[in-house]
Amino acid sequence: MPLLQIEESLPTPSEPSWALWRLGFRPFYLLAAGFALCAVPLWLWQYTHGNWQSPGLTGMAWHAHEMIFGYAVAVIAGFLLTAVRNWTGVDTPAGAPLAALALLWLAGRILLPWAPPILGASIDIAFLPALALSLRRRLRQSGNRRNDFIPRLLCAMAACNLAFHLAQNGWLHIDSMILLQAVLMLITTLEIILAGRVIPMFTRNAVPGIRQYRLEWLERSIAPLSLLVLLADLLPLPARVLGAANLALALLHAVRSYGWGAFKTGRQPLLWILHLGYGWIVIAFAAFALEQAREIPVVAVHHMLAIGALGSLTIGMITRTALGHSGRALRAGKPETAAYVLVLLAALMRITPLLVPYRGSYAAWMTASATAWSLAFVCYLWKYAAILNRPRTDGKAG
Repeated sequence: MPLLQIEESLPTPSEPSWALWRLGFRPFYLLAAGFALCAVPLWLWQYTHGNWQSPGLTGMAWHAHEMIFGYAVAVIAGFLLTAVRNWTGVDTPAGAPLAALALLWLAGRILLPWAPPILGASIDIAFLPALALSLRRRLRQSGNRRNDFIPRLLCAMAACNLAFHLAQNGWLHIDSMILLQAVLMLITTLEIILAGRVIPMFTRNAVPGIRQYRLEWLERSIAPLSLLVLLADLLPLPARVLGAANLALALLHAVRSYGWGAFKTGRQPLLWILHLGYGWIVIAFAAFALEQAREIPVVAVHHMLAIGALGSLTIGMITRTALGHSGRALRAGKPETAAYVLVLLAALMRITPLLVPYRGSYAAWMTASATAWSLAFVCYLWKYAAILNRPRTDGKAG
């Protein structure tokens, strides 16, 4: 069975009457897009008007945490709940169990800034272990050992989340933002692994006769090497060593992505957004080398990974997989293309004032970036809110 064939669904004996609860991508993509639309303007309001007073997270901690454990984790959950069913042939949660998972995620978003810290943190922390357990059971049931790393990675993210809340509440003496940065590095590693599986395949299927190459030694080593260097970037290690390691990884990722045929995808938005998203990873490794030389601030590099890579790859996947799993043609129209361009603009406008001298208000750049980001998800919801709530057009399950 293919490792990652996510555009066809397997039939099931019975399905919920409301299409939203038939497969994991439906509620979680809808929640992720809605949350992305609202959370960034709310953070901007906090930044320009001062933090709200709440018993939970405030200000920068809330923004950084929720873009990872709110938006990114929702997309990851929707993707994996859908993909694991195709990897294994075993049904993933649907109906009431899927609704319960979605409600657990949503409760974390609502309670975290308003409820007593122990309650909000407990609900927030519970989601990833619940998701990991659900996926692990299906992987073990099917004997799919190659993807066993996924529940482990989700548990590592959950452990960082636990430590983050302990640090935020003064029960653990560690910089809580370092923990969020570590989770961003884990997510980037997951992107590196999954991108290597899907981007070459999607490109090969859509561009007949394209010439690609694959270096097996590079495919085996790129993810662990990347994770090692990404985590090392968070530590006070010798700058020359880290700089050289990051430059080497940037080169390896560039060689890898060039082999996928990125330059043949210019007329297909569903493809070029994924290639450009991966290109941000190449840029980020090169930027980490410059950051080690004190040429650019590290916050710029983190936004390259968080908005550039993560934003581009996720908006690309939540459109493509929603089309494929709803039985529709894999073709991007104006809403998708607009969303892709807006996410790329959001990344550029957020990073630009951090890298080059500018005149005017820093808040103006942030406002422009936040506006582009939110408009991207307006475009997504404009088309996909209905798609995610309706049955497949071909009558298949999912």
